[in-house]
Amino acid sequence: MSNAGWGGPGDGAGQHGQGSGGPQDGSGHPSGPQNSPGQGGAGQPQNTPPWAQPPHQSAPGPQQPAASPSGGPPQGPWQSPQWQQPPSQPSQGPGYGQGPGVQPPAPQRKRPWALLAVAASCILAMILVVGGGITFLALNRGGPEPVASDPTATSESVEPSDSEATSAEETQTTEASDYSEFHVLGLGEFPEATPEELLGVMQDNPLTEGGLPDVGECELPATPTAPSKEQLQAVLDAASGCLNQVWSVASSDRGLPWTAPDVVVYTWPDVPSSSSCEADTFDEEFPRMCNLDSTIYWPVGYGTATDFEDEAHVPGAYLWDLAYMYSNAASWNSTLVFYQGELRNQYEDTDQEAFDDAWRHNSLQWLCWVSAASMQVPDAAQPTQELRDALGSPDAWEAGEPPNDITPENRVRWISAGFDSGGDLAKCNTWTAETETVS
Repeated sequence: MSNAGWGGPGDGAGQHGQGSGGPQDGSGHPSGPQNSPGQGGAGQPQNTPPWAQPPHQSAPGPQQPAASPSGGPPQGPWQSPQWQQPPSQPSQGPGYGQGPGVQPPAPQRKRPWALLAVAASCILAMILVVGGGITFLALNRGGPEPVASDPTATSESVEPSDSEATSAEETQTTEASDYSEFHVLGLGEFPEATPEELLGVMQDNPLTEGGLPDVGECELPATPTAPSKEQLQAVLDAASGCLNQVWSVASSDRGLPWTAPDVVVYTWPDVPSSSSCEADTFDEEFPRMCNLDSTIYWPVGYGTATDFEDEAHVPGAYLWDLAYMYSNAASWNSTLVFYQGELRNQYEDTDQEAFDDAWRHNSLQWLCWVSAASMQVPDAAQPTQELRDALGSPDAWEAGEPPNDITPENRVRWISAGFDSGGDLAKCNTWTAETETVS
């Protein structure tokens, strides 16, 4: 049985395993600052954010680690907005901050559907390790300015009255940082905020509300379960055109930048030399999302569809797989990934439980986005009912290895929420959900 699907050896996208391939060095700076939000126009690149631009140099510096069995090749450690590589990051489960070549064992799959299991947890290990971070907490203290006293006067101890003490306490206020509310970050801009403020941004931002647009036309070619390189390229190109319509319009409607990723199919181990991401960050078992050149590099043989016998399920299965990579692109282009990365960084040394929970929230939100986007296309291109039923069965999923573990019941809860959402992104807001639904 193939390991090609979501449960095969993969990454931790995100936290980000599926690596954003964002600026990975301290020399090849992306071009141009962020100027304005994306414009409309389905299928057209929109106001490319600075970090999604190719670097000036063809060979970027240190790249992300190799694949993790949680769902795709990991892509951390992440970069700070100054594009400096952090000196090191401790291992935090599949795909998060691990050194090159570290691959925890993949969870044992129960059946073909479990090929979908870990990619979700891993793709979320890719982009999120944002290095550095400064907690900004300013206190304004009220009350009169101190006045010099007569040095010859007798000094007496004067206790403040209860009312005066209460008044002084009330005048101590915490000023909100400039990042207490979401805005698209520019080149070199960093979300210096408290954990509470960053959590508030994750709970309330343009990708937690509003709808995804319906796509009027989406024709996916008939594809065999074991497609040739050319057949695989054809179905992915078609699916990409459909998903780009979804996310370009959704981004434009929200004033967010958008750059449509290209898809390049390759045969492992012949990694395309044209890629702006280093060859040792690619993996045979999972696509490589390289945001340096806005390209998804897809290895022949990867895909949930490879475990089907009925070819009727194949095109929609590739659409669902590709929708996961587009969730990566949406988080990256909007710059939301920086807020989540800094949130985890601040939790890492102070609250391990919150650190792990933030990863789960993000992983499950992405899974919900995947299913929601895959249903905005015409019926003929959607994942078949049989595939949706399989993805929505707890029996198809393993919990994964702690700390990057999610109960099968909660995985299917959010996958099903996406399928049933009608494109409403509020239905995918895991950050405001009850704790027991994201465990």
